[in-house]
Amino acid sequence: MEMVYERYHSQLFTCALSITRCTGLAEDAINEAFCRGLRLAEAPNNIKAYMFRSVRNAAIDQIRRRSKNISFEDSYIFDFSVSPLELAEEKQFKQRIAESLLKLSEDERETIIQHIYVELTFQEIADLRERPLGTITSWYRRGIEKLKTYLEV
Repeated sequence: MEMVYERYHSQLFTCALSITRCTGLAEDAINEAFCRGLRLAEAPNNIKAYMFRSVRNAAIDQIRRRSKNISFEDSYIFDFSVSPLELAEEKQFKQRIAESLLKLSEDERETIIQHIYVELTFQEIADLRERPLGTITSWYRRGIEKLKTYLEV
């Protein structure tokens, strides 16, 4: 489990953050998922898929337990820490992407984030979400088309 944590923490965090949109809730979801994983009698066949599913489920549980009025953190996808090298235009474009992602359905947004930012394959996402591969690719395709429309100048 330690190796899984070290290797996938950043991706698991991105996955949880895409659901909770709150850094604290995302970290709580990861901790909850790893606590569950440590209590397993035996390791699952695909520990990576198991942990992504567990983090996703824990993130959804975090949302259910909290108020629907969780404030939007614009860093839920990008790191907006102040850097002298970061251009204002680039920061503004990242903000537009983050805002556009929020306009998508939850399924489209989560699929795009898991594929692009977490670098999961469509098959891994299908296994993780327990959905057919065709459904995952449809959510991705529709979401990307909508993003293109939202981001056109």
